[in-house]
Amino acid sequence: MLGVFVLLVGFGCTHDHKIDLNPEIFVRVSNIGKGERLVVRVKDTRSQKAISKKESNLKVISDRAINTVNIYASSSVRDTVLEKVMGGFERMGFHPSKHGNRSNRMITVEISKLQLNWRAGIKTPEVHAQMETLLRVQASHGDQSFKNIYSTRMTKSHRMLTGKFKNERLVNNSLSMAIQKMFDDPELLRFLLPGKP
Repeated sequence: MLGVFVLLVGFGCTHDHKIDLNPEIFVRVSNIGKGERLVVRVKDTRSQKAISKKESNLKVISDRAINTVNIYASSSVRDTVLEKVMGGFERMGFHPSKHGNRSNRMITVEISKLQLNWRAGIKTPEVHAQMETLLRVQASHGDQSFKNIYSTRMTKSHRMLTGKFKNERLVNNSLSMAIQKMFDDPELLRFLLPGKP
């Protein structure tokens, strides 16, 4: 374990990393929304804004590898997700808006987790990067409501602590998959369709 710690300190950058968020989703162009107004809101409720937090206790605990750098998004996570979600619903034929009232169809996406953790592997100097994304979604229309959770967990193994670009790709892939799960949910789509529920 000590060998893993030394490797991470030796190869990991000691300055904060800022990664660019650019999740990619696939939504077919259609008119199923029939121009219906849809209020879209996104909340970032994460307890810490760092995607990966530097360890303050400089020792190896259990099988966890020491992370020597904080990783943040270079721009607002909330704004990035809001842009992608609004764009997706627009492609589906809805008229997404940031403002509205209770009579409008509304969807709220809560970013509960966007977290990258490191764990030591069995063989030195192997480390495992585990990325988790969790979105809590609530849709409403009048007195009707719909709730669901869309999450992803991805693990990649490396011979050393990865740099900015591999971290960036892992974070974006995880976030992309979570948002895509939301758009692929037939129950949510049925709830939002004009004339429903």
